[in-house]
Amino acid sequence: MAVRPKGTKTKDRCVSMTDADWARICQAANAADLSYSEYIRRCCLTGQTSTGSTEGGLPPSVLRRAVRAVLVLEGLEQRRLEIQGAGELWQKLVADADVEIDREACL
Repeated sequence: MAVRPKGTKTKDRCVSMTDADWARICQAANAADLSYSEYIRRCCLTGQTSTGSTEGGLPPSVLRRAVRAVLVLEGLEQRRLEIQGAGELWQKLVADADVEIDREACL
């Protein structure tokens, strides 16, 4: 857990949520080996839930390689479809994917 600068104090705060939401927070905090308060602070203030890892627990270097691989494969597939004269299909697939992503609050 992060060390607080000298002279800073915390106060109890009250938030409202469902039991199911609280259970998910508790589970995620335990998985990240953080107190509930520290987990909530990190999520809200930095978007980070653990030190040295991304949201899914992957080191940044692994996430970077995975994203690079996806981008390379995406570029190859786009070029393949364009060569075959199916550029419009590619644009439709991208638009459909954007709609799906927009439905996800966390992406």
